[in-house]
Amino acid sequence: MINCNSQTVVSRQQVIHDIDSIRKAFHIPGLAFGVANLDSIIIAGGLGIREINTTDSVTINNYFNFGSMGKGLTSFITGKLVDEGLISWDTKFFDLFPELKDSSKTEYYNLELKGLLSMRTTLKSLNNFPDVQALIDGYNELYINNRFSYYMFAKYALTLEPIKYDSGQFYNYTSMGYVLANLMIQKSSGLTYPQLLEKTNKDIGVNFLIGWPQQLNNSQPSGHIIPSELGFGDYNELYVLNGNEYTGWLEDWLYYCIPSGHHSVSIIDYLKFLQLNLKGINGQNNYLKASTYDFIFNGAKEYAMGWGNDIVDGNHYYSHTGSTGNFMARAIIIKESNIVIALLINAGNNETIGGMHQILQYLEKKYAT
Repeated sequence: MINCNSQTVVSRQQVIHDIDSIRKAFHIPGLAFGVANLDSIIIAGGLGIREINTTDSVTINNYFNFGSMGKGLTSFITGKLVDEGLISWDTKFFDLFPELKDSSKTEYYNLELKGLLSMRTTLKSLNNFPDVQALIDGYNELYINNRFSYYMFAKYALTLEPIKYDSGQFYNYTSMGYVLANLMIQKSSGLTYPQLLEKTNKDIGVNFLIGWPQQLNNSQPSGHIIPSELGFGDYNELYVLNGNEYTGWLEDWLYYCIPSGHHSVSIIDYLKFLQLNLKGINGQNNYLKASTYDFIFNGAKEYAMGWGNDIVDGNHYYSHTGSTGNFMARAIIIKESNIVIALLINAGNNETIGGMHQILQYLEKKYAT
């Protein structure tokens, strides 16, 4: 049962108090957190304020941007298309877009959907800011009339020199693969990415949004940064940073990152999504086949289809962190404990990250041991 007055579900007052104490100690403006098992939400809460220098409280109904945790969402959407026989994990990019092959580097000829989602590529970074700015500026110089085109941006990326792996490296974390994967799932389904997301929302009864929380309404949480930490001047205190300030190349970057990491959601809906995944990796067929969940989470070593995987104290431990700089988020799924944990925060500065880890450690100890 949701109690919007106390902003908790199945209230555990000591836990709420302890998490709020950590939040205050690390000067986190506001957050939403939750823990669920296979059948129910054990606890969820909204703490703090939506924007600094206000008294507007965060509730469990507020939306937060969750950055690169969107990779797991896009892999989930892709899994449904695989189950429906519209595409295969082994489908090659150039089988769907043969007209781009001649202009592309030969090293990219064997790119497959599963490799794009699990970072097994030599594509350029779409995550390291100095490199990203140069990449986007280079594209816009050549294709100024095709700004905000996934197709043309992919075509350009495939002409660039592939990166070199270091000794022992076996995957290359870059959101660029999701630009190409997005083109593949759109072509195979006949739907745009927003249409695919809308269908998924309706099918599973949640509401993932593309973009910032405040695109829903102005009463949603603002994001916060410390500008000096990001090289944006000398100001070293929390500063409100919302989507309207992501201009120039940053606007392009966010657009190309939509499939990999530019969504917003409430904590309750995200927990529902995690519960489906938890049931799936435990062998239940639900929205996706159990075998599809297994491939999403275990189909590649350390980083599979939008999820990191590991064995921690004998438990299958799946996780991902997400950030757009001004928001921070992390999700954890622990198979043997049958527990999922999610934390959404409206700041992305270094101190906030430290607080995030403290809260997650507390919740894991409380509910997963």
